[in-house]
Amino acid sequence: MYLLGPLLIALASLIIAGLTYLYFGVVLPMMAGTNWIVTLEDYHVYQHGGAPSLSTISNDGTNHNHPNNISTTKSILLALTTPTGIFHTALVSFFLINVTYNYYKCVTTSNTGPCYDSVVRELATVTNFDYPETDEELIQCKRALEQQIAAKLECRRRELLAAAAVRDTANDDASTQKQQQQQKPIIPRIHNWQLLSPMEWSYCRFSKQPKPPRSHYDHVTKSLVLNMDHYCPWMFNCVGFFNYRFFVNFLFFTVTGLFYGAGISLRPFLYLGGSEYREQIRVSRDAATAASGGGGGGGGESASEASLRRVAMYTVRHLESNSFIPTPNERTAIALGFMICLCLGCAVGCLLVFHLYLTVSAQTTIEFHGNWAKRRKKKGWTNPYSAGSWKRNWEMVYGTRYHHFRSGSNDYVGDEENGSADVTNRHDDQHSYRGLWGILMAMMPSNREPEFLPFPFDGVLIRRKNREVDKKVDEEMTESCPGLHLSMDNGDDDDDDEDVIGVFQKKKKKSSSPLADTNLIERNNASGLTDRTGRNTPRGEELMV
Repeated sequence: MYLLGPLLIALASLIIAGLTYLYFGVVLPMMAGTNWIVTLEDYHVYQHGGAPSLSTISNDGTNHNHPNNISTTKSILLALTTPTGIFHTALVSFFLINVTYNYYKCVTTSNTGPCYDSVVRELATVTNFDYPETDEELIQCKRALEQQIAAKLECRRRELLAAAAVRDTANDDASTQKQQQQQKPIIPRIHNWQLLSPMEWSYCRFSKQPKPPRSHYDHVTKSLVLNMDHYCPWMFNCVGFFNYRFFVNFLFFTVTGLFYGAGISLRPFLYLGGSEYREQIRVSRDAATAASGGGGGGGGESASEASLRRVAMYTVRHLESNSFIPTPNERTAIALGFMICLCLGCAVGCLLVFHLYLTVSAQTTIEFHGNWAKRRKKKGWTNPYSAGSWKRNWEMVYGTRYHHFRSGSNDYVGDEENGSADVTNRHDDQHSYRGLWGILMAMMPSNREPEFLPFPFDGVLIRRKNREVDKKVDEEMTESCPGLHLSMDNGDDDDDDEDVIGVFQKKKKKSSSPLADTNLIERNNASGLTDRTGRNTPRGEELMV
């Protein structure tokens, strides 16, 4: 497995590089209509008009009549000067940048480290779990969690045995009952995570640390992964909370780019083996025969032998009337490139559709299989990790425009004339991505960390606090709200970074106007101090409302 990962990464990089070379070296001159320009005379005809040259080009790149040939690089640059070449190259570059960047982030993003520790401590605060900080606390936590799991496992076994006994007594066949009494009832294997509630913690015996909800241990990377989806050998990494957005982006731009590549290479692919393809070869052969006419070669070579030798050295040239007809030298590249784009596009497209469904339904691949069985057993079952709508579930992965607005502009104020209680909902919705353009902007290359915690609480998304951009927001809140104080200290002697942000009022006093209360609600909601329903969040406590 440790050798397979680097090999698959090298293979993926080779496929990306090969398709890129195929586009610039073969497909781009075809679409631009400049692949017939191979000599300086052809270039002069292209610039000033006239009949194209029918001179032959040998297989070694030497033109018999015009030794000054145009290089491949100049041919590509010439294609890039056309409007068609500029348009298609811009699209290909867009796909290439997004595919390369997201693939790089999928491979290099770690599911452990300071970011993991920060998120885990925030989850512990929100779920009222005493996260151990010392070895003694870790031992006590381990014992308590193991005892809790053992008690639940024993309770589940008793339930299964009782259910088996009921089935035995319901059977009227006495002989069958006797056989069943002699045999011990078979109890299916029960995993520890199947006994836990959605917000309940456990203990991981592999990583020897508390196991947050919705996390699993990856035996390849040997790490505890939040929102673990699966281990991908093509990434040589585990897809989880920190790199799932990059993974979905990689699938999306890969599928879009592959189908785009199949579309632009479809027309040359259809010409392979057709009458136009054979006609192009015939025209080049006739031009070579005419150019080789004349006296014989040296060394006693006859005129017919010299003519046959020169015809055998000719290379098929593109026709100016139809630049999409490939030459024999381009036939293999076009066929292979089209089949790779089409086959990989269909295969990766199926995976993309599945993960888009998982994204909008707030599931991972591991949870999908368990939830499928739960839906079959219990009608009306709902996913406890869903934020209530596909849009909120999508924002749980891709985030919102909240930090872009907060870091670059003033506080946003909603409808000042309306003092209704749902003003926080309308205010927070202003930061959501809207429309197809907004969704595309959310998928652009960005090094930002996940904005929300790995799962919602009571259907409410909770913004993370330990991010660099949040520190800037807190400073802005301190300046804009003199009556509020943001503190990283909760009164103990521990490191301030491990404490929860507490928000309190220095002097309790009523607001002089409803507008001031509304503005305060909006500021606290924009900073993540209150959730979408106006309730207090673990980031702090708002006392004026």
